[in-house]
Amino acid sequence: MLTLIKNEWIKLTKKRSTWIMLLLLVLMTFGLTYVVRLGSPEIGANDLFASLSDMTSFLNLFVVIVAASSVAEEFSRGTIKFLLIRPFSRSQILAAKAINTFLFALLGTAVLLISSLAAANLFLAAESPFAATGYNGLAAILVALVFAGTNLLLIVFYIALTIFISAVIRSQSLAVGLGLGMLFGSSIINSIMLFAQEKYSWLKWNPFNFMNIKEQIPSLLNSPDMQMTAFDPGLGYWQMAIGILVYSVLIYLLTNWLFNKRDVALS
Repeated sequence: MLTLIKNEWIKLTKKRSTWIMLLLLVLMTFGLTYVVRLGSPEIGANDLFASLSDMTSFLNLFVVIVAASSVAEEFSRGTIKFLLIRPFSRSQILAAKAINTFLFALLGTAVLLISSLAAANLFLAAESPFAATGYNGLAAILVALVFAGTNLLLIVFYIALTIFISAVIRSQSLAVGLGLGMLFGSSIINSIMLFAQEKYSWLKWNPFNFMNIKEQIPSLLNSPDMQMTAFDPGLGYWQMAIGILVYSVLIYLLTNWLFNKRDVALS
């Protein structure tokens, strides 16, 4: 299993697109921070760093691309047949791809943390990341880590759903396109579901409602006065976190079943 993960990581790091995405993440973080400086130069570094410069959406986009490519690419190029003749089960192969994608997400999160901290202190009023913030006086580094950890929870769901799409669809480009459509379309679906929740309270348990988990961070940090949105998702932070994990596991188990049943000869 470790050999599979290592091989998948080597394949990922040898792709030029992997490093281009990480470089773009850094450049966009610095670019956005500079734009903030032009518009609001009085903002302190920690005000932006605490929320990771609001760049987690771009990180999620890159993770979805990696996840969609990981399985669909094997079928598109026909290399899945060579992969399956090795002494590993299909479940191990799928797990290695999922783990490898999450490792990329961890790397991207570390890059985002470092670049956000550097950009904020370079372009805005420099502050120590250990200084207190408006989040109940907590250190900026702690708040940033909470945002990063919460986003990783969302990434787990995105990985599970995107790998499901790529395992079902043979076309790599179509899998990537649908993965990105899922990422950006979820906010639209979520907005529609919020209106339906007012009439049917049980809809609060739909997975799209869990995508609002970041809005519950102020409450988690005992700073309800800094709630980011006016609507009430009807669930607490930990309820949404557990819900995300449960849906992710269910989707992954379904994907694993389909992947084991799929006729590779038709690829």
